[in-house]
Amino acid sequence: MMKKIFIVLVALTMGAAGFAWYTFAGKKTLLVPYPYFFNANATKALEAELPAAERAKILIVGDRMAAPLSNYTKELSEELGKNFKSPPIIYNWSKPHEGLHRTLFKLKSLKKVPSIIVYLGASSELYEKTFSVSDFHALVRNFEIYDDEKIISLIITFPWLSKVLYKKMNYYELGAIKEYKNVLPGNLRMKEKEMSFMLFQYELKEMIDLVKDKKSSLVLITTPLNLELPPKETCSTATSSTVVEVQQEIDALIQQGNFKKAFTDAKELAQETPGNAQSFYLLGKASMGLGDLAEARDAFKKATVFDCANWRGNAVYNSIMKAEAKQRQLALIDFDLMMSSSLSKEGLFSDDFFPQNLFYQNLVTELKETLKNFLIGND
Repeated sequence: MMKKIFIVLVALTMGAAGFAWYTFAGKKTLLVPYPYFFNANATKALEAELPAAERAKILIVGDRMAAPLSNYTKELSEELGKNFKSPPIIYNWSKPHEGLHRTLFKLKSLKKVPSIIVYLGASSELYEKTFSVSDFHALVRNFEIYDDEKIISLIITFPWLSKVLYKKMNYYELGAIKEYKNVLPGNLRMKEKEMSFMLFQYELKEMIDLVKDKKSSLVLITTPLNLELPPKETCSTATSSTVVEVQQEIDALIQQGNFKKAFTDAKELAQETPGNAQSFYLLGKASMGLGDLAEARDAFKKATVFDCANWRGNAVYNSIMKAEAKQRQLALIDFDLMMSSSLSKEGLFSDDFFPQNLFYQNLVTELKETLKNFLIGND
């Protein structure tokens, strides 16, 4: 009898040990449950850049969309300097293909955060792989836990609890930026985008909190979208040979100038194929032909969201920025609205991504006034 009891106790002990191992093994101690982490190489790569970033009064961060602002930093500094004792130092720390997760990592690496941070990015959020789409439910649950004030207070007090409370997921080690070759089917690509939007929102919230905690000011700039460009890929799950035939017929009507018929057919098709980027794009083209620019903008923006190829920003990232800016009373310059309000005019963009210099100049003019107000408050 004692032998049987002993065997049961050993089995229970081994079972408990196995459960503990499963619970803790492969899980990281986390405050915010991001599915990625930066390695020592990523930290080392920043060392040479940190002094220039820390010396700046105004720091520009983001991805390729912020690069053209370097053409105006000297002029902007001199203009702002007229109102103060000396021109403020402006440093453009943006990098191509740098998602918000990398921008946040850089800002957290600073010992001294500049007085004003200007963010213009969100065009490369899925350029590198930072999560697995198979972890969708785990990621959603982990952020539900993170949003619970009582639970997160416990995790802050006892960090090891994060290994118990957060669901297990894959973690991605980030060093140098590596392009992610996406081979997922259409339904999973949409799920991937949904996860990207969720992560972007939490990263943005953390950046806002970081800047606020450092007694600095943040200026958000929405990403300008070249709405008249067609989507590069329609997800296979949102189309069929019949849908393609109807789209071809609508496109022919647009080419013939029969916008009224094209609009009616495109509107019906867009309602029947809600995840089809090409359907929304055609609806946008037909609406433009009728002179209904509001309808065209709405349709084109939906086309950017449902484009299965992640080659640029889209309307959802901009919506997240605008919502957070409104809720947190942050300065926001709607560069995308500046461009989309001129929809149908020639020569808006110099290529697929970048507005013409004239529009960057208009952006800088508005930025100057925003920065001037912050500098006056800090002077």
